[in-house]
Amino acid sequence: SEDARARARGGANIEEDPERGPVAAPSSTESLIERGGAGREPETTGGQVLGALKAVAGFNNLVAPNVASKMGTDDGAKGNAAKGAKPPLRINKASMENDEVVDGRQAEFWPTLLRALKLAKIYYYGDQKVRARVLLSVMLVLCALTTGLMVVFSYVQRDMMTALSDKNQPAFYDAINRYIIIIVIAAPLFALYNYVQNLVELEWRLWLTRLLVKKYFSKHAYFALKAEGTMDNPDQRICEDARNYVQSCNGLLLAVAQKLLSMGAFFGVLWSISPTLLVFCFGYSLFGTIVTTRLFGSKLMGLHFQALRREADLRFGLVRAREHAESIALYGGAKREAAAARGFLAIVAAVLLRKIAWSRNLALFTNAYEFATFALPSLIIAPRYFAGEVEFGVVTQAGMAFRTVQGALNIIIGRFEQLSGLAAETERLERLFELLDGLDGTASSTSQKMSKADEVMREMNEIRAGRAGTIARSVVDASGGDELALEKLAVFTPLSGRELWRDLSLTLQAGDALLVVGPSGCGKSSLLRAVAGVWTTGSGAIAAPAAEDSVFLPQAPYMPLGTLRAQLVFPASVSDEEGNFDEDDEGETLLPRMRGDFDDAELYAALDAAGLGDLPERFKAEGGLDATMEWSDVLSAGEQQRIAFARLFLRKPRCAFLDEATSALDERNEAAMYERIRGTCAAVVSVGHRSTLLKYHTLALRFEPGVVNGGGGGTWTLMRTEEYQKSLARSPSGSMFNVF
Repeated sequence: SEDARARARGGANIEEDPERGPVAAPSSTESLIERGGAGREPETTGGQVLGALKAVAGFNNLVAPNVASKMGTDDGAKGNAAKGAKPPLRINKASMENDEVVDGRQAEFWPTLLRALKLAKIYYYGDQKVRARVLLSVMLVLCALTTGLMVVFSYVQRDMMTALSDKNQPAFYDAINRYIIIIVIAAPLFALYNYVQNLVELEWRLWLTRLLVKKYFSKHAYFALKAEGTMDNPDQRICEDARNYVQSCNGLLLAVAQKLLSMGAFFGVLWSISPTLLVFCFGYSLFGTIVTTRLFGSKLMGLHFQALRREADLRFGLVRAREHAESIALYGGAKREAAAARGFLAIVAAVLLRKIAWSRNLALFTNAYEFATFALPSLIIAPRYFAGEVEFGVVTQAGMAFRTVQGALNIIIGRFEQLSGLAAETERLERLFELLDGLDGTASSTSQKMSKADEVMREMNEIRAGRAGTIARSVVDASGGDELALEKLAVFTPLSGRELWRDLSLTLQAGDALLVVGPSGCGKSSLLRAVAGVWTTGSGAIAAPAAEDSVFLPQAPYMPLGTLRAQLVFPASVSDEEGNFDEDDEGETLLPRMRGDFDDAELYAALDAAGLGDLPERFKAEGGLDATMEWSDVLSAGEQQRIAFARLFLRKPRCAFLDEATSALDERNEAAMYERIRGTCAAVVSVGHRSTLLKYHTLALRFEPGVVNGGGGGTWTLMRTEEYQKSLARSPSGSMFNVF
């Protein structure tokens, strides 16, 4: 976040990224990493101009009165402007994926189903294995009981049909009495069976989702996935794909168990009636399975995967439009966004049409295949009935037994669409596990044969950058007075491996305040990313304070869902003020009231120090500190930046790192924040453009344009701020900005 432009002046929120050139301002993902931030427009005049623009454009009437009255000086303007406009999407044949490609790999039906079972082993051999296996055993026992009940029912039905054929009234009513007994037993048994099945699915899904969430938010994995751009929609994979996988896998497991039990029960029945019919049943099922998997397997699996991906893209586009509604309205970009949504919808439709067409072809085969089973048993057993060798009820029982055994053998055919979906969901989840396990240095049983993501990323970066490795990190020893030490530090961009700068060595001691200055795109923010551990590609060493002793404030603030109290204690988690995620947090609920280690007096004091002492009173009717609002909409950009400073004042870190953290504040509020932070922290590192920042710092790290490895870049010069101010005075205009 290098080049702040006021949204109030109508400019887009653009920065010069050292990796990709001019791009949109930092997303909330990077704000999450660095824990804080702020918006763009100055808090006083910018807010007033934006309010006037909204009034002229007619957007103020879209704000609810009870919220508009509490929006602060700039009427609730958000800190993030709309991204740069892109042309409406147009579908062309070349842009569509191969129907048989899943996550860049050829779709393989049977191997993927085997991997689905291996993925299930993670749950049944994990930390909840005892409870999981007990519930699974209960479910399978109930499955066996229901299957046995159906076998008994087949005999009762046989006796009923035979009694009707023989006009034997006593035998008929005896069969009816047995049928009523079966109903009395079956009703609670099947209800309990369905309950346990749903309970197994729920607990399995919760466990799997918690595991994925833990991995996703461990060691900046969520940031690495976004930076690499190698995976689409991880949020959908964690939520929907995990749910669908569990439902499909559990349903398939039950279906297989039930079919095997049914086949075992009716195998003897069918053999006792006609061995020929049993042999024919096996041959017929084998024929149907081979035809179905060969003709439709990879195709439907790939199309199901594409449908999941394209639906997620459409939903993501609509969510982004909602998040940036005000900016889109001010730009008049509704038509462009509508066209983009229609483009995504057209892609979804194209995929679904192909999927429907192939489902139609599958249905054409399976319908003919299934309907034939109603006639085939009768054709085979009818000669024996006409010869008087078997009773009429045996013909009915033979048909039921044949269809049961054949249905067990034809589970692939009968559930082929569900299996295709399971295969696609398995591929997506396995790919997510593969990358997340690679990023945190572990390997699951599902991905041990695949390269770890971090090794692949490191090799790619080394190839691109020539000699880039991993920056060595350690915790600084504060007893010697040092707060931050960099030794021959070189930083490379994660994607292209371009060297931003090299051989940077400096040491900050208690009382030092460093201002990093330079033009947009030179890598100022990259220094903070490297210190924070977000960017690790490079060389040299960093000795920085421990995580609990440092706070990073990026330019764009992150306002989590929840109460005002939750905004202040962030990044502490809901269940633990240290922010640790524990798989054992079984009692965790969404958005509870957060109390934690900070009492109300401390929270009020932090708000007062940040100049926001009126916030609890402003939202008193909604609960004060416990008011739950969409804070990124309700608070102005300047107020959001000051919330970030309030978080810092609560934590009282040894070292603070600020990435244009006062860009939305006027000079008076900026002065108040820096004066307070200098009294709170032993050392401060700031990235900024304003000349007013110089007075709050003792050192300046200035970018010197030049050449690095023949690819552009430059070097950095460390000097006292007094010396830097003299260099500004010697510049043609004396402007801090013109020096750049």
